[in-house]
Amino acid sequence: MRRGNIIRFGLCFALTFVPAVLVGCGETDKRENIIVKGNVTVDGKAMGGVTLSFFSPGEKVAVGTVNTQDDGSYEIMFKAHAGEGNYKVTAKKMQAKPGTKTFDKGDGIDDYQLGIASGASGGSIHLLPEKYSSVDRTDLTAVLQKGQNDSKNFTIKTK
Repeated sequence: MRRGNIIRFGLCFALTFVPAVLVGCGETDKRENIIVKGNVTVDGKAMGGVTLSFFSPGEKVAVGTVNTQDDGSYEIMFKAHAGEGNYKVTAKKMQAKPGTKTFDKGDGIDDYQLGIASGASGGSIHLLPEKYSSVDRTDLTAVLQKGQNDSKNFTIKTK
């Protein structure tokens, strides 16, 4: 094959098959995902800045992590290949210790990242009981199925 023919063949291949593949890259079918919405309250009050991590049944690695909004609401989506079933959920809220170097949210980081950044210098504290931050000890769970899962609310008690 001559060089010109190879280039034409490659161009024809690209123009024929690449668009066909890209057609399948549109909006993801919701049945292929697990979508979870809910609210978090701490001692009866909506709490923003709580980091929730979802662990599929029998796993020790989170399949999804989300931070709650100021009104305590959250929404997260992850692939359904994680499986349906009873998920364990951990909850963390970090705060810098007084006098520790801190960062501003305006720096483009959220509450969780602020806690990590402050914790790098040993200056962060957990605002929630430790049991909520461990996948082995948490009592927060959610039965999840493929598609939409609404009203998965979590009540955390500090007292």
